Amino acid sequence: MYYRLYPGDAIPCIYGLPKVHKQEVPLRPIVCSTDSITYNVAKYLKTILAPLVGNTEHHVENTQDFVEKVKHLLVDADDTIVSYDVVSLFTCIPTEEALAAVRRRLQEDNTLQERTKLTPSHICNLLDICLNTTYFKFRGNFYRQIHGCAMGSPVSPIVANLYMEEVEKKALTTFPGKPPSHWFRYVDDTFVKIKKQDLEAFTSHINAVDSNIKFTREDSKDNQLAFLDCSAIIGEDGKLQLEVYRKPTHTDQYLLFDSNHPLQHKLGVIRTLQHRAEEVPTSSEGKKKETQHVQKALSACGYPKWALNRAKRPKKQEKRETETEKRKNGVSIPYVSGLSEKLQRIFRQHDIPVFFKPVNTLRQKLVHPKDKMPTEKQSNVVYSIRCSEESCNEHYIGETKQPLHKRLYQHRREATSGPQSAVHLHLKATKHKFEDSEIENDFRMRVETLDLRKHCPDDYFEDFYYGSLLDE
Repeated sequence: MYYRLYPGDAIPCIYGLPKVHKQEVPLRPIVCSTDSITYNVAKYLKTILAPLVGNTEHHVENTQDFVEKVKHLLVDADDTIVSYDVVSLFTCIPTEEALAAVRRRLQEDNTLQERTKLTPSHICNLLDICLNTTYFKFRGNFYRQIHGCAMGSPVSPIVANLYMEEVEKKALTTFPGKPPSHWFRYVDDTFVKIKKQDLEAFTSHINAVDSNIKFTREDSKDNQLAFLDCSAIIGEDGKLQLEVYRKPTHTDQYLLFDSNHPLQHKLGVIRTLQHRAEEVPTSSEGKKKETQHVQKALSACGYPKWALNRAKRPKKQEKRETETEKRKNGVSIPYVSGLSEKLQRIFRQHDIPVFFKPVNTLRQKLVHPKDKMPTEKQSNVVYSIRCSEESCNEHYIGETKQPLHKRLYQHRREATSGPQSAVHLHLKATKHKFEDSEIENDFRMRVETLDLRKHCPDDYFEDFYYGSLLDE
């Protein structure tokens, strides 16, 4: 537990992604807190609190769950369907009230001890630290988010969900008129069926229930309403029909078939679109229409007919694990066309699953929304140290999960325990030195995705890792 929750060294940074489907293209602020001081604790708290979410009839887990809940819905002539959206959910959640709500739910949970040995007080103390650690860096300056839960923390969506369950419960039970007959919420988006005469009064009511939470409303137009990636359509007979919804800015541009990506990724694109075409439309005509649209869009992206047919085949069932034979851990390697497939076949002979990760993409080359992390602050890297003396050809290649500047410091000093660093022994014997500015590293080749030592002898690993992959 100690090592699992140990704080990271990375500094949270903020960047923005454009909302191209909205006027004036506003930015969606995102805080990247991976490997930050509270990241590991927040991930652990997420596993503890996640089972508390969704224990209500109003919760929507995903699009498929929403379709199942509304596909038989009837809308009378005096009914209407609308959607409510919370304005800036994370930054509006009051942390003290949210912690109180979480504490109550934990105290009522009879299964808590099955997930953790921590008490509700311990959990809430840790949660308080995670939610209120809201600093981040932007263009060399430090800032602090002064309202709401920390953006970018893995546990913030869980806390926001739990708090919204309290808000919606209060809103529905205290409305003096007739409350909505159906209220389905996915995080901050809500699908509502309500009487037309009660709509305005109910909208005013839910905006007065909690001073921190404000809702915006979207009414149905021409008996249609978009929710998640569904388009809910009220038929002439009052039955609700569902079709796949695409925003006006959608271009049907998917991963091109001739791009340098593994075949599994391209088949995954097909399966995803085919699955949505089968699950979302509620009518046979809608399913046929969506299937034809998907085939046309994929054909425009270069997908051949054989790939569409192959994606429809059911996946092979994995062998069941026995008590004596457990499934081996998989490895993830950078995708190099022609080479990675050969490695996959070799590992498959030893029942080791291999997963591919593209390391060179147009997005990496063209889009740089985040501030670039200084070389010495990067972690999980493969690095190269060359001796600064011109007459010396000594060259050391290493890997480290900790920030690079810490590892370089360890190379320069004498170890108090364990074996001495080969770099330190060389510097001590020759009085040479190396400069941090001349250190080379490959930040894309993360050590955790290339954890091959557990499967290969060291000499094989050296030849394979430092020879083939770095050359590629």
